[in-house]
Amino acid sequence: MKKVVLTAALAVLMLVSASASAQTAHYMVFEVDESGRIEPVFYQLVEMQAPADPARDLPVQQADTDGEIVKYELYLDGKSQGFSYAKLPRMRGEFAKEPGVDDRIQSVQPGRSGAGAFVIRVAVDTADTIRFEHGPQPQTYSIESVAAQRAMLREAATVPFDIGLPAEHGPPGNRVDLLVLGDGYTGTQKTSFENDAANLKNALFAFPPYREYRNFVNWVTLFSPSSQSGASHPPYQPNCTSASCCSDPDAQSDPFAGRFTQTAFDSTFCTNQIHRLLTVNQSKVLAAAAGYPDWDQILVLVNDEVYGGSGGFLSVTSTNQYADQIVLHELGHSFSGLADEYDTPYPGLPPCSDTAGGSPCEPNVTNQTSRSQIKWASWISPGTAVPTPPGTPGVGLFEGARYQSTGMYRPVDQCQMRQLGVPFCPVCREQYIRRLYTGGWGTPQDGIDLIEPGSEQPAPEAPVQYTVGTSISFTVDLLWPQESDLDIEWLLDGVPVTGSWTESFTFSQDTPWPEQRTLELRVRDADTNGYLSDPVSAGLPPHQRTWTIEVAGELPDEVFHDRFQ
Repeated sequence: MKKVVLTAALAVLMLVSASASAQTAHYMVFEVDESGRIEPVFYQLVEMQAPADPARDLPVQQADTDGEIVKYELYLDGKSQGFSYAKLPRMRGEFAKEPGVDDRIQSVQPGRSGAGAFVIRVAVDTADTIRFEHGPQPQTYSIESVAAQRAMLREAATVPFDIGLPAEHGPPGNRVDLLVLGDGYTGTQKTSFENDAANLKNALFAFPPYREYRNFVNWVTLFSPSSQSGASHPPYQPNCTSASCCSDPDAQSDPFAGRFTQTAFDSTFCTNQIHRLLTVNQSKVLAAAAGYPDWDQILVLVNDEVYGGSGGFLSVTSTNQYADQIVLHELGHSFSGLADEYDTPYPGLPPCSDTAGGSPCEPNVTNQTSRSQIKWASWISPGTAVPTPPGTPGVGLFEGARYQSTGMYRPVDQCQMRQLGVPFCPVCREQYIRRLYTGGWGTPQDGIDLIEPGSEQPAPEAPVQYTVGTSISFTVDLLWPQESDLDIEWLLDGVPVTGSWTESFTFSQDTPWPEQRTLELRVRDADTNGYLSDPVSAGLPPHQRTWTIEVAGELPDEVFHDRFQ
């Protein structure tokens, strides 16, 4: 694995994967206090391989109902460049009631703890001013002024870090970029972090459907050494209301109660007086993440054996043997946009409805009971009762979901979004794949392309000049699922070419007519695992390229004589 040491104080961060397509961008971390006031806490110029479009920084979570939206307007030379949005999702706490024994999810909803943070990534020369319409009154910042003050911003002293790029690092502009940071690892524990990260990676990508589509994800590690090892464990104290102690009775059994540590990202248990709620300082994490500015999702792995973690904008987990289940569940929220399927009440959550207009429900929950109108109806067998009795195998309509025991339904009796330690149901599994292909989680905004952008030879943007009697090869690089297949089809003037099912096609023509030809490549996920229903498969965007071939030249003499003499 190739490593590179980067320092956050550098004016420009140069990445291992830098190429001619890279663009220089402003990477800015802003913090919002509880009154709504916004201030910059970190600035860095970075080199990005994927477009630095601010729209990428509004990931879909809980159907856009579970978070606070920050609206801002970008300006260049006094002219508006349009509005963009950032999101401050509520923090999540979701745990097994008794890990390894009772894996039913026990949920807490702590909301936002103190200040919230977000990132704005925007290419240089596309904006010079940001105007926030948030909080008590609008606030305006000159990007040049923020850059000039970067050494004085609160998170400017980000510690040095190492980036570990995967051996087969795909282009960030056509992958899900999952950045994994470590906290509570000292400088001498770098190998421990790498081993723990590798173990977590193996656990996640052994779980369907992450397993079959692991090629679609760039797993990038970033090591930030801490002064001390582990996370802080505030001691139990009844009626505690400060961060120096923990009123949660579960803290009484904490083997490290009373231990406070100094770490790179301030990891601590008992956030908001919930013992298992392990959190980090969002601003510090986002500042360090500038080391790999193309990230789409961020996961923080804390060097602590006690069971705990959190979800929301960042997924945080300890190294406890059961904590990987927290990550699987939280990625279901933050990446796939899935709802919780258990019925623990969640006061204040905006409602959803698939029958009465307003905000539609997330893909895996519904209040629709008409069989033909259920959005996962194609997964329900004809003989399955709707609504479906508890304990019935397979997909149906099971009552109890989205924090309600009645009136809201889920696809199966037990799923990873209801109980840790069990598989994703077919509907949730399908939604992950649909999100890969349709986007909305970062860059590429429109989803991953099975035809690697920029790999086409010759390039399809301009007509291809062809001389009669010669041959020319058209090739692309394809992104193949690990345990599935692709349907590949080449068409010449709209007619499929028999026997041409590879990544290349050789064109030849021994007459000067037709003078113009159209060559098209179509690629689809063959879904040999049966993870996609027919309606979803048919609705996925096509992956295709089209070339115009302009034929020139006269018929070669030998061909002319063979044909016409």
